[in-house]
Amino acid sequence: EEVGETLVSWLNKATDPNNQGENWEGIQGFCEQVNKEPEGPQTAIRLLAHKIKSPQEKESLQALTVLEACMNSCGKQFHTEAGKFRFLNELIKVLSPKYLGTWSSEKVKEKVTEVLYGWTVWLPDEVKIKEAYQMLKKQ
Repeated sequence: EEVGETLVSWLNKATDPNNQGENWEGIQGFCEQVNKEPEGPQTAIRLLAHKIKSPQEKESLQALTVLEACMNSCGKQFHTEAGKFRFLNELIKVLSPKYLGTWSSEKVKEKVTEVLYGWTVWLPDEVKIKEAYQMLKKQ
């Protein structure tokens, strides 16, 4: 019996370094899957954190695109997970010279900064996001 796609398989499609541009089928599939599963947002955030830290620039950038798509279409529960310190800390690691910052590409760093800044504007109530962004500005 076909089990169909999972969060992992959709994400692998959406972030495949061989993609010739954005794989919208994979991105949408992933977002829809997040909304179908009771633990969807938690699982998705964990998977995304891992992909965003990929040493492959293209994989990492595509994962950030997926993250933004989920923020736009997966609702409050997803925002809550993304706004938790555990996840924000993973994003900060990509930028921080103490962690991965020395080998994260400039493009990835710019994109992470852009994403975080966008959230501070768009989700002013998520205090942890604001704090994370303030921390970054100090670095």
